[in-house]
Amino acid sequence: MFGFNDHQQGFFQSGWGASPRFGSSQFQKYFRCYPVVMMATNSREDLNYGGKVILPPSALNQLTMLNISYPMLFELSSEDTGLKTHGGVLEFTAEEGRVYLPQWMMEALGVAPGAIIKITNTNLEQGRFVKFEPQSTDFLDISDPRAVLENALRNYSTMTKGDIFQISYNNKVYAIRVLEVKPVNDAESICVIETDLNVDFAPPVGYVEPTPEPSASVSRTETPNPLGGMASSIQYNKLLQNDNLKNKQSFDPFAGGGKKISNRPSKKSSQPSTPGSLAASETAGSSDTAALDGTPNYTELPSNSAAALNLPFGQLFFGYPIVPLKNVEDEKARENAEKTGGSEPMFGGSGQTLRKSLKRKDQGAGSSGAKK
Repeated sequence: MFGFNDHQQGFFQSGWGASPRFGSSQFQKYFRCYPVVMMATNSREDLNYGGKVILPPSALNQLTMLNISYPMLFELSSEDTGLKTHGGVLEFTAEEGRVYLPQWMMEALGVAPGAIIKITNTNLEQGRFVKFEPQSTDFLDISDPRAVLENALRNYSTMTKGDIFQISYNNKVYAIRVLEVKPVNDAESICVIETDLNVDFAPPVGYVEPTPEPSASVSRTETPNPLGGMASSIQYNKLLQNDNLKNKQSFDPFAGGGKKISNRPSKKSSQPSTPGSLAASETAGSSDTAALDGTPNYTELPSNSAAALNLPFGQLFFGYPIVPLKNVEDEKARENAEKTGGSEPMFGGSGQTLRKSLKRKDQGAGSSGAKK
């Protein structure tokens, strides 16, 4: 009464949801690819930061008939460019004959909107390890990159070696290349759904390892500057000596002659300073300021205003003095000298009292008797 063709007979004999007896048991179809921003309805830019495509409803019907196991993973390839990548499926809402891809997938396949690509279902091993390489040093600004990447990988089903996918964090897009995947297979791709994945990072592209600046070597026999290493590095002693010498040459606060209320001339008149006297004052003060050869003559910072410092940008000077530790050997030598009498004891005097003791009276009487 009713006639069936060979394909329909095979379908009813195999049962609902089972693979038909005739035809291929693998999903393999050609579609025209477009970026997700070109979707007619419900265009969502967040789909660009994932690894899943949008297929037409007919693809769901065929996948159901083929009894494809979950998760549905696909190989996307372009016969024109010879490139391929892998991904999952998010929805079956595309127009018939079309597939919508994230922008990074379009770039990975090297195709333009409207190009024809082949989509084939595949099975991939569960991933155990993946190594990423950020494509910009801006990735280092993320405080916890592992947590950010773990959250972003929820939108991905596969990781293929050589792909450069994108993630969005704090309204900024980061591009990341897949350098290595394990286990190694012919597809060079792994499944990242419901698996314990170990992640490693390579230095970002353009990152330069900072080289430590060579520090000046200080010999052990050299006496350290009591003002500290920071003061010695900027030659603070020399700046302070120059400032003190300049102040002596320009201003003498006690050089005036003074005046009396009676308007009588003072007996001692101030004599104007001459170059000879200035040279004499410089010579007299040479013991305080020492020669301008950079030798550390100051043992502590002066209490008055310090010299002006012309430091390079980014260098700080706090000026805290360093209190030297006591030399144990000098303390022991001083104690030994006090014990042996080499120096006068600190509390070795006889002392005095307001009233005479009996002992002194007896000593006085004995001395007077001896005189008699």
